[in-house]
Amino acid sequence: MNRFAAHLEMNFGNERSFGERWQTAAANHFAGCEFVWRLHDVTEVLELQEKYKMRVACLGGTTGFASGGERPVLTRPEDREWLVEDVQKAIGYAQMTSSPYLVFVPGNLNPDWSLERHREEALQSFAAVVPYLEKAGVTAVLEPLNSKVDHPGIYCDTFSEAARLIEQIGSPNVKILYDIYHMQMMGEQLVDSIETHHSLIGHYHAARVPGRNEPLGGDESLQAALQAIEKTGYEGFIGLEYKPTGLAEESYRELRVQYPSFFHD
Repeated sequence: MNRFAAHLEMNFGNERSFGERWQTAAANHFAGCEFVWRLHDVTEVLELQEKYKMRVACLGGTTGFASGGERPVLTRPEDREWLVEDVQKAIGYAQMTSSPYLVFVPGNLNPDWSLERHREEALQSFAAVVPYLEKAGVTAVLEPLNSKVDHPGIYCDTFSEAARLIEQIGSPNVKILYDIYHMQMMGEQLVDSIETHHSLIGHYHAARVPGRNEPLGGDESLQAALQAIEKTGYEGFIGLEYKPTGLAEESYRELRVQYPSFFHD
């Protein structure tokens, strides 16, 4: 049985404290949640887990987009030592909060490099962190992002490129984060890629196309993708990484009406 996980950054923006976001999601029958690990003290997370009994489905924020930011970039060799140190911190956080997944974003394209150079740098970065992931039993999920609207200039904007990387890495602790919204924006054949390559996928995200809002209404592509995920036997969470058109709890209530089986009783 699949379950939705609330995204405690995307669903709220800057509204309310972290604790209030957590409480709102739990009160609306979410069994799991996602958030950027480096933004929140682990002690607070453990206290909230104990009080509201909501699981941490996935942790974002391990890698970044461009040089000079607060996160190491997957494809920058200059950032690799920093990446290894940061991944070890993220692994520790994941173990304490019982999160199985760490999200890796692929980084922006370097205009002076070929696609093959980007791929090779990404492979070397993963090679440097895989031993730590495998020893800890934590899985990195690489998220291909759409370059058409939200992330122009991003490296790895297709499922095929992400799949090529994961197959070459060859570790059970590196998988794909399949974001239905991003892949739909890129024109991917959602059902075919999910059914054919589900063994490469560790986690899912969902939002409505267009707009990246709450996945409500009659989006046939989204409905077909959710059905395909269920048919593969996937039993994990599907993270709702969307920007609500109104208040988060209003969208949560509407989602519970449309998708009652994706929430706990």
